Amino acid sequence: MWAWLCFCITWLLAAVLSGLTSFGGNLFAVPLITLALPPREAILFGTLSGSAIFLGMAVVYVRHVLWRETALLTASALGGIPLGVWFLANAGARALLLAAGSALSLFLLWQFGSRFLHKGERAVPMWCAVPFGLVSGVMMSAVSFGGPPLVLYAFLRHWGKTETLGTVNAVSIGIMAFVIPWLWHKGLFTGDLPLLGLAGSVAAFVGIALSIPLARRLPTEIFRRLLLGMLVLSAIMLFWRGFAA
Repeated sequence: MWAWLCFCITWLLAAVLSGLTSFGGNLFAVPLITLALPPREAILFGTLSGSAIFLGMAVVYVRHVLWRETALLTASALGGIPLGVWFLANAGARALLLAAGSALSLFLLWQFGSRFLHKGERAVPMWCAVPFGLVSGVMMSAVSFGGPPLVLYAFLRHWGKTETLGTVNAVSIGIMAFVIPWLWHKGLFTGDLPLLGLAGSVAAFVGIALSIPLARRLPTEIFRRLLLGMLVLSAIMLFWRGFAA
């Protein structure tokens, strides 16, 4: 019971942080879960419970979703899902931990480097959604971190904050709608994982609901910096455990 309670608290906090800072739910929770579960099970847990965060955020920002680009990015991601599922099903603990650490590092590099980037005078054409969606599909299905390519695409397309939040989360839940049944068909959701995912999803929905009034009262920049610090420590932990595995 204590383990289940800790898992639920982790996903509740992940959802609150996502609601306050607009990113980082899975990136925050999955590395922590690897301390209690094997890497593959932690990623599968993140696939289930993280989808609740994507869904909650997409609902909050549904009015700002760019549906045509959501469809194009999601369709492009389908081409990368088979490779990601194969990697998740067959890779060893070291490879999974290092892959998760690399995906997390990519996100951190984007966060720290985006302030030095400047938008071009013209947005990239919409067809660029194809390669970005493809990479996101691979990353989302392999380690449950598929956000960095989508956020970079949003930047290059000159989307606003609310458009980015709505569309990125809508694409993420669209990808998971294909990834989860595929993983289920592969027989990877064994033991208590489905129930853990359900419990984590409920906690995530509660966290999203709690974040809405908090976001109106508390300065999000403080939480954003705190979360970035936590993600740096998480990346270090993933690489350390990966090389030691």
